[in-house]
Amino acid sequence: MAFLIVTLGLLLSSNLIAANSVSYSAAKASSLWTNDEDETCVGKFQSPIDIEENNVELASYPNLEFSTLQKPHKAVIMNNGHTVMIHNSDSEPLEISGASLNSTYVFEQLHFHWGNNDSLGSEDLINNNSYSMEMHAVFWKKAYGTYDEALKQDDGLSVLGYWYEATNDANPLFDLIVPQISEIKKAGSNKVLKDNDIVSKLIAPDLASAQDYFTYKGSLTTPPCLEIVQWIDFAKPQHISHEQLSVFRSIQDFDNKEVTHNFRPVQPLDGRTVYRNVRDTQSTVTPVLAKKPEMSPPAPKNLNANTLEEAPVDNKKDNEHSGASMWTVSPFAVILATTLVLPYQ
Repeated sequence: MAFLIVTLGLLLSSNLIAANSVSYSAAKASSLWTNDEDETCVGKFQSPIDIEENNVELASYPNLEFSTLQKPHKAVIMNNGHTVMIHNSDSEPLEISGASLNSTYVFEQLHFHWGNNDSLGSEDLINNNSYSMEMHAVFWKKAYGTYDEALKQDDGLSVLGYWYEATNDANPLFDLIVPQISEIKKAGSNKVLKDNDIVSKLIAPDLASAQDYFTYKGSLTTPPCLEIVQWIDFAKPQHISHEQLSVFRSIQDFDNKEVTHNFRPVQPLDGRTVYRNVRDTQSTVTPVLAKKPEMSPPAPKNLNANTLEEAPVDNKKDNEHSGASMWTVSPFAVILATTLVLPYQ
């Protein structure tokens, strides 16, 4: 009982997605929440976005690292009125570092976005195409001490984005979740997850593809839409069955209506750069020296055209070195040349 009380307190104190704060009936047709208390949802670095692969810049970041991944993590699954959320209730945090992040980030919660049919539902798009569902794993910067304090900082959060495509084949991971979603149809209800490994399984289902991602500076996709997020969207989609996805649409909001869709439309890129991490040394794409991202993570390193080595390149120094190699000669060489030429004058 004490465990449930503490867990519920954590869930209610989290104001990332507050109950009754989001109306997707209006958001489905428009791109912004515009009432007075959501004025921060109009900004320069809003999410989600459409990722056009032809316009991204290639970069090579350090590996994305997961810590305490193999340990069990107690968690609670809840219906907060407009999404299914899984909140960490374990004293041992799950952390990430590396990649386009400038520090270590601590897992807070994950949640899902879906559409009213299986042809749409993801928030970030790829080449103007939507996936059936998107999962967001939310992390806060450890250096700030708490999640609430991190919300006040420009680089307070990182969100990992996972795309899912609806197919006829069931995803074994969701077989562990879907039965409990049926138990939290009523808004505000919650259950302790039976599988203590599900958080780790969802966050890192395939470590081999964890280094293939897009990254950009953006915002929360619900009010107050704070522009404090370093987004990492994994390029490789996963699958979920049509039947499993339909269970997500069965949860109810606080008006006892089914949550058939809960995604925000894409926002203007507004001059931002989206980076694609490239780790495959056999890649045939032409590497590009990436510019420094807007959010102050470690700057992407130059990609060598042949080896994709992570060696920074200073063009000015290279040019100076090349000039010295070509034109600098020793005094001995000048004397020798003069001795040989003078007899022929």
